[in-house]
Amino acid sequence: MKKIVLGAAFALPLLAASLAMADEAGRHPHYIHALSDLRVAQWQIDHRRPEDGEIREDEQVSSDEVAIAIRCVTDAAARDGKDLGFQPPPDAPMAYGGRLHAAIDLLRAAHNDLALPEDDPGARGQQHAALLRVDAALHAAQRAVGAVERAQDSRE
Repeated sequence: MKKIVLGAAFALPLLAASLAMADEAGRHPHYIHALSDLRVAQWQIDHRRPEDGEIREDEQVSSDEVAIAIRCVTDAAARDGKDLGFQPPPDAPMAYGGRLHAAIDLLRAAHNDLALPEDDPGARGQQHAALLRVDAALHAAQRAVGAVERAQDSRE
């Protein structure tokens, strides 16, 4: 009986500390979920198949912007005290239209995760920078899809 009471006495402070560190709903962007989406989006952009042809400039721009966004989000998440080791699955379902379409869906999901209100004034600059980079990556990926579709149309 003493062991149970003693164990509970040690467990209670740990539980209270972990609850205190939990996010309050709606007060912080979902940085960790955005990181998962961005990492998978970058993988989709960078992992080309031989039949994809040469790398288009817009694909490279999108990949570079995603890399910068990942750094911005990582900094904001660290400042917010998030567990950077936690890697949840990406939010967006994978598109059937191809790797760039999947990247676009993931970038949209990352934007939505990052666009939530941020209470920490010190993290707002990084949040804003990350949103700008995600949007730049999204627009570049959309341009790359348009270029691919125009190239396919010209072959037909």
